[in-house]
Amino acid sequence: EACQLLDIHGRCAVISFHSLEDRIVKNTFKDLTTAPSALPKLPLLASQMEQASFSLVNKKPIVASGIEIENNHRAHSAKLRVIERIK
Repeated sequence: EACQLLDIHGRCAVISFHSLEDRIVKNTFKDLTTAPSALPKLPLLASQMEQASFSLVNKKPIVASGIEIENNHRAHSAKLRVIERIK
């Protein structure tokens, strides 16, 4: 729901600490960044097809560096994912 509140060029960042949380965020972001599919036999150009309203800022999650993990052991499981509204 947070992504639907964003203005154009607004970003939503989510930090997850468990693999199940990360999977939920990953799948939700994937659904939001995937364009709706058209029937394969329709004669449409790529420019005529509807585009997704969101894009991923980075494809892979941002994880803690080795130095951060040394200073804060709990950071080893943290993953940051960011999505941006493009239209």
